[in-house]
Amino acid sequence: MPTIPKRVYGIDLGTTYSAIAFINEHGKAEIITNSDNERVTPSVVFFESENNIIVGKIAKESAKTDPNRVVDFVKRQMSDKDWTFSVDGKMFKPEEISSFILKRLAEDAKKTGDHDVQDVVITCPAYFGDLERERTRQAGKLAGLNVIEILDEPVAAALNYGLNDDAKGKNVIVYDLGGGTFDVTVVSIGEEPSKNEIKIICTEGNHQLGGKDWDDCIVRYFVAEFQNQTGNNANILEDQETAYDLRFNAETDKKMLSNKGKITRKVMFEGDKAIVELQREKFDEMTAGLLDQTFALTDKVLEEAKVRGVTEIHAFLLVGGSTRMPQIKEKITEKYGATLGVTPVEFDVDEAVAKGAAKSGEINILQQAANDGTTKFEEMTQEQQKEKVEEIAEASGKTEEEVLLAVKTKLKKVATKSYGIRALKGGQPIVRNLIIKQTPVPTKGSQTFGTAGPNADEIDLVVFSNNESEADALTEVSEELGQAVFPLDGNLPAKAPIEITFELDEQGSLTLVGLDKMHGKTITANFKAEGVMNEEEFNVALEKQRDLVVE
Repeated sequence: MPTIPKRVYGIDLGTTYSAIAFINEHGKAEIITNSDNERVTPSVVFFESENNIIVGKIAKESAKTDPNRVVDFVKRQMSDKDWTFSVDGKMFKPEEISSFILKRLAEDAKKTGDHDVQDVVITCPAYFGDLERERTRQAGKLAGLNVIEILDEPVAAALNYGLNDDAKGKNVIVYDLGGGTFDVTVVSIGEEPSKNEIKIICTEGNHQLGGKDWDDCIVRYFVAEFQNQTGNNANILEDQETAYDLRFNAETDKKMLSNKGKITRKVMFEGDKAIVELQREKFDEMTAGLLDQTFALTDKVLEEAKVRGVTEIHAFLLVGGSTRMPQIKEKITEKYGATLGVTPVEFDVDEAVAKGAAKSGEINILQQAANDGTTKFEEMTQEQQKEKVEEIAEASGKTEEEVLLAVKTKLKKVATKSYGIRALKGGQPIVRNLIIKQTPVPTKGSQTFGTAGPNADEIDLVVFSNNESEADALTEVSEELGQAVFPLDGNLPAKAPIEITFELDEQGSLTLVGLDKMHGKTITANFKAEGVMNEEEFNVALEKQRDLVVE
């Protein structure tokens, strides 16, 4: 009988708020409340002392008085190879800060529901590349968790929606505006009743666009009005306590403007005081450009979907807490209502991602159990499949119908970036993309290059990612991920043919394969982007955490 983990938990590691979910005894995804009896936890870390770290609500409030000891929006730093946070003579990388948030979620789940959180699926923005995904995975490992999968946030949201019977046969656009990031994805859901098939058609996103940017507009308005009313032209944001206070109030005011026509706020600095009124109409006007940025990406993904054969959209899902702003639904209806023939609907905006991750986790372990052995489930005879399903149902406590549906669930993803190497074209450096974004994964792409000169003993590849959909991209719009070195025999002539192949798996991990065509010699490198901690650095980070108490 197969051994099946008791439970896999889904974690939405968000920019501003995080959540954890599980599948309950009734087969439903359920959010676990934290020790503050709230369903989401602020993704804020407060270094209260050298050995004590506080995560969540208290940490967020502490930013007003101890801004130099507080970290927020760390998810936006996951792509920055050089970013660190320094406190008490120690330096912490983004994955270390993120691990504290994950640890708090897991420990709260133990406190509030007696959950032993070990196996997890952690979500990330769809357009995260190898660096950000591996850092997210390492954050989970630093928190003492076994990371089963790093799952794209819109995929998780689509899973949460697409496993419902009324979603069958629909093409869905998932518009996910969170606190710090934005994703928009077109998903096609299969219509066959006996199985679930969720296919990602295409996706776009911006990891520097989210609800925080709406907050920043309010902050700038507060500052300008303070200066106009008081005549004090000092940059009050240079004072960290004042800046954090304005940011904290801006988030509150943004939420209030979702229900009220105007808000009033008192702004004080150096003895001067201003009473600032902000009307919703003015707020919408100030932030219209931000909304237009989301629409530009939405237009792009809809056009790409048409190229890939999806010409009709049946549902427009709003995910992410920031989609509660009235302007979002109003402007989407105004722009897309007539052309798409759908009305945007809020769908579990704060919890869809965590719940979808929990569902993915359960599907993952049941599929692993079904394929445990020498023969894959799909290659078995009907009698063998029936026996396997019965075994899994008995071991997992689920019904045979639930097991069979999970085993038959198919999730098809796409490459969210293009990947290539630096090459010369007409004497000018370019990036030659071997894998093009929006290509279904797993995938591979190959091209043959010639050695620069005779007797080369190695070939150095500089690896890039970009958002271009063409074979060639400018180096200026590409991000250098790192280098890979392939050793050669050293007795090759100039322009000896070397075939380079990129292989991208469903987890976003990149493998490089080099083939010396003259000697038939193949060299493989599991490529890791620069900035990912190596084993020694990881162990140092782990040791650093041994004396830390996270609460």
